[in-house]
Amino acid sequence: MSLHIPWRAAVWRPLRQRSGAAALAILGVALGVALGLAVALINLQAVQDFAGGLRRLAGEADLVLQAPGKGFSEDWYRRLATAQGVQVAAPQLRVYGEIRVDGAWQSFPVWGIAPFASIRLGQPLVPTQLAHPEALFDPHSIVLSPAAAKQFHLRVGETMTLRAAGVTRSFRVIGLLPVDPPQGAVGVVDIASAQWLWGRIGWLNRVDLRLAPGVDPAGFQRQWQDRLPPGSSLETPQQQGTVAARASRAYRANLLVLSLVALFTGAFLIYATLALGVVRQRRSLAVLRVLGLRRREILASVLAQGLALGLPGIVLGIPLGNLAAATALARLGGDLGAGYFSASHQALRGHPLLWLAFAGAGIAAALLGAGLPAWQASRTTVVRALGQGSEEDEAGQKLLPGLILLVLAALSAAIPPLGGIPYGAYLAIAILLFATLFLIGPLARLLGRILPVPEGALGRLAFLQMRGTPGRVAHSLSAIVVAFSLVVAMAIMVGSFRDSVADWLVDILRADLYLQAGSGPGARISGERVAAICSDSVVRQCSPMRRLQVNLLPGHPPVELLARGLDTADPGRELQILRAIPAAQVGPPPAWISEILAGISHWRLGEIVHIPVDGRAHAVRIVGIYRDYAYQQGAISIPIEVYRRWTGDDSANGLALWLRPGISVVNAQAQLIQRFPELRQWQLETPRAIRAESLRIFDRSFAATYALEAVAIVIGLLGVANGFGAQILLRQREFALFRTIGLRRRDVVGLLLRESLLLSSFGVALGGALGFAISLLLIDLVNPQSFHWHMGFHPPWSNLLLVAAALMLASVVTMLLSARKALSSALTVVRDE
Repeated sequence: MSLHIPWRAAVWRPLRQRSGAAALAILGVALGVALGLAVALINLQAVQDFAGGLRRLAGEADLVLQAPGKGFSEDWYRRLATAQGVQVAAPQLRVYGEIRVDGAWQSFPVWGIAPFASIRLGQPLVPTQLAHPEALFDPHSIVLSPAAAKQFHLRVGETMTLRAAGVTRSFRVIGLLPVDPPQGAVGVVDIASAQWLWGRIGWLNRVDLRLAPGVDPAGFQRQWQDRLPPGSSLETPQQQGTVAARASRAYRANLLVLSLVALFTGAFLIYATLALGVVRQRRSLAVLRVLGLRRREILASVLAQGLALGLPGIVLGIPLGNLAAATALARLGGDLGAGYFSASHQALRGHPLLWLAFAGAGIAAALLGAGLPAWQASRTTVVRALGQGSEEDEAGQKLLPGLILLVLAALSAAIPPLGGIPYGAYLAIAILLFATLFLIGPLARLLGRILPVPEGALGRLAFLQMRGTPGRVAHSLSAIVVAFSLVVAMAIMVGSFRDSVADWLVDILRADLYLQAGSGPGARISGERVAAICSDSVVRQCSPMRRLQVNLLPGHPPVELLARGLDTADPGRELQILRAIPAAQVGPPPAWISEILAGISHWRLGEIVHIPVDGRAHAVRIVGIYRDYAYQQGAISIPIEVYRRWTGDDSANGLALWLRPGISVVNAQAQLIQRFPELRQWQLETPRAIRAESLRIFDRSFAATYALEAVAIVIGLLGVANGFGAQILLRQREFALFRTIGLRRRDVVGLLLRESLLLSSFGVALGGALGFAISLLLIDLVNPQSFHWHMGFHPPWSNLLLVAAALMLASVVTMLLSARKALSSALTVVRDE
């Protein structure tokens, strides 16, 4: 049966009468839609660009054999190139050089390719136009990606200086690649040149394969998988993209959920607007009931008000979200500064299906916010609505639903993660926020009974107002409590993580000086130089570190192998040990795994695992788990003597130096640079400088989270203006009575000042408590289940107090501004009565 609703009286006029509150609710929905859409667009485009770039790079290759680090013998290329079912095989050697930028050496990836094989595979790794094609085979020629040419301000024909395996060489730029690879800035040289210049003759780390027509890639994988060199993988380009996307899935999922929090808060803003609006409409809705509207038609009319608030927010939020996504892609990249997709600085593309999805999310948020007020309006009896003092009957808050929701939140928190995503913890947070709707009123009533009543007349009136109208308090504070709780939760989570990283850096950076050959894995200090520096007169103790990537887990990105100058009897000198067992004197050498790798692999102490190094698998026994925030995909540490015994490689990527007593750090730096001039081109830093740079990188990585906090604060301020302003307008009759019985205007203003301080203090206290509870879920459940790391609990008290003060100030200003309008019409209300 169709609904015969007088839309003007039931929908449009109530919203027009509260145009300011409606505008704030629309703005809240718009911000929520925009923020959620922006993050979703960035996530989607980053993954699509990266996966598409991998497929373009592979050309017509069906499978890719690759291994991180040193790779594998080029004999494997010959085996695969002549294997049955292989039509074309293209070998590659990917290495790292260093280019000098702004006085410092910066890591630069260089790919050695076989040009003719790459052309046969259709790979975009050879310039389309070359004046002298034979220059491709010149050891002093290089081809740059467009991103590299732009970043380093180089043009075709110019010369670039590049350090290859520690030797500075000049290369002439002979052309540009047709497109940028997913890695962005890279250089391409002939594979023989790469093997010779980087000292890797006889080694490869990638072979792209095109199979003969009719050969099944999956069958070829199964046939060769068990015969491949240790530490290598044979995958399709699509599988490579999936692995890369899986590595960042938890980060992207958490960021999307945090962004949707803004939309969720917008739903609470609509709830506060309509809940107070329904109280104001109680008599008009009752008249409509008398005129023949049924309960379901009243329900539909209030839901229509919610849609009338949500739809403009959606129309405004979608273009705003696209603008925010385009700006973030241009400035931070597709991973918003987190380091997963460093080259995803692409122009934003349109995604209509995603726009529709967030339009639907905005509509759902509007209906969610309007649901409870609509149900309350439809359940109100006509006689009670037409009577006096029905506001609290209409808006009465019950304790039992809130307690049931708290139990459900606890049960949801116990749900294990699915696919590395903590859906149960997210559900628990959402249920906690819903429980707030039912708990604010009972808690206000309970607080009014526990606390002593103030002595002064105005203070007494303000206190009794809160105790006697818990429903009105709940409607006024719901959006404020939710917004502030989310600000508190995110601030505590990020602040705790930042402080935990800072404490971790203090704990592990115990040497006096740290020397790094460069930022990339190809930057190394020769064994001769390591020995000379470690035996220098200013150095008391030296701990070298060699870093390389290894494939340890199928379907997981490479993890970091760290060969350190570890003392097996006291590994805590360089590692923050969490759990350990004694290292055995016999059997496989000891290894310590990071907390992240332990969570991913589920390896246990005492377990024997095999590490692929230089094409051979070496057994180690896990004797400890340590905290490490530096390597997001996990790390495994072994004594450097073990690594040298395996490989004969005595070079290092860095050195930790302890100085002799009585020698200052400044003097030691000067003496070391004087004796070893190449240190001017390397990084010789103090622990304090390293900590400062690490925290700067941390802040960049969490730039998106800081933006989410800012939006939550804005929505909280909107909630303050909406809830407190609407409450003042509801009480015009009450103010008229106060003026009639003799209260001066300034007395009423003083009363409202006390009420605003009391209510905002209660809202901030309740929101803070809820935020602390949510932060515990984020710290103890979401982060360990998503990223496999733990952190301490370090609330940023100064920031939280600043936000609380801003909300309280906004509540006072809003209350007083609204009071001016209400008091100006007080005499008119009395005359009408």
